[in-house]
Amino acid sequence: MKGNTKRWLSDAKSAIASGDPGEIAEQLYYAYSGAWLSVTSRHPVGTHVLERDWDALIVLDGCRVDAMREVAPEYSFVENVESIWSIGSTSAEWHVHTFSSAYAEELSETALISANPNTEAILMEDDHPPRYPTPLLSTDWDAVSAEDLAYLEVTRNHDHPYNTIGDSGPSAPNVKTVQAPDYVTDRGIVAGREGYERLIVHYFQPHRPFIHDFVTEGRDLTDVEDDPFRAARAGEATEEEIWPLYLDNLRLVLDSVEELLENLDAEKVAITSDHGELFGEFGQYGHIESIPHPNLKKVPWVETTATDERAREPDEEFSMGEKRDVRQQLADLGYV
Repeated sequence: MKGNTKRWLSDAKSAIASGDPGEIAEQLYYAYSGAWLSVTSRHPVGTHVLERDWDALIVLDGCRVDAMREVAPEYSFVENVESIWSIGSTSAEWHVHTFSSAYAEELSETALISANPNTEAILMEDDHPPRYPTPLLSTDWDAVSAEDLAYLEVTRNHDHPYNTIGDSGPSAPNVKTVQAPDYVTDRGIVAGREGYERLIVHYFQPHRPFIHDFVTEGRDLTDVEDDPFRAARAGEATEEEIWPLYLDNLRLVLDSVEELLENLDAEKVAITSDHGELFGEFGQYGHIESIPHPNLKKVPWVETTATDERAREPDEEFSMGEKRDVRQQLADLGYV
C-alpha cells in the first residue's frame, strides 16, 4: 500500500482541528507505524519460523505466552512452554515476513491450511500492510503468492456449519467466517496425509470472537464474547472478566490440536503463535501493528511429536461456501 501522504495530512488536520487527543494520537501513530514498517520490511525484528526445525507447525492466532503456560498442565503434549520473539505484532505483519520470497524454496515444499483472513489478503490479493494512510512509508515487502506454496487452503471460504447464521444478531457477522477449530483440524489431517515435506496449520483461536460456549453449548455469542476488547475499552467488561473467556478459547483450540496430533505423522511438531494480545497494558487491548510490546511480540514455542493413529477419517473433499469480502472480514475482526 502506498503511503498516501495527502490523505494523512487531511486526516491529521481534521484531528488537530477537533482537539480530540485520541484522534491526534491516532494520526501520530499512523506516521510512526509507516516508518516502522518501512524499516522492518527490510530488517525484520524477531525469529523467522521457517528457519527453525519442524515437520509440522501449528499456529494459534493471538496466543500469549502466559496464557499457554496457565493451561499447559491440562495438556500432556504441552510439556515445556518456551518463547520466541515473533516477527510481527499482527497477523498481517507475520504473514508478509513469514511468506517472504527469501524462503521460496522452503515454501515450495510446504502445505498451508489457514483460517486467518490475512492469508487470502496477502498471498492471494497482494494486500500488504499498512491498510491506513501514513506519510512515512517506503516498504519493501516481497511475499510469495499462493501458487508458490506446495498447497494452500483458506478455510474461511469453505462451506461449514456456521455459514447458515444470518447477517444480523449476536453471532453475526464474525462467526460465519470463523470456523470452530475442529474443522481446521480435519483439513490439517487431510493435508498431513498427503506427504508434504512441511505442513503449517493456522488456527484462528484463541483470537476473538471467543466462541468456546457458542461451540460447546450451542448458544449465541454475547456482545463481550464477540468483541471483548471493544467491551473492555468501553468499560463494559474488565480484564478479569475477559481473561477467562480468552483461556477457554485457547482450551477449545488445544482440544482440537490434540486430535490433530493423534492423526498426523510428524516427528517434530512446533506449536506457536503469530502474535500475542494486550489486556490493558498501557491502556491498550488486542493487537496493534508495529508495536514491539513483549506481550505482543513474545509468543509461545512448544515442541512435541505426532503419530497418526487413524482415529479420525475426515472427508478428503471440501465444498466452497459463499464468497465473502475479505476486506470486510478483516474490518469486522479489527484488522482494518
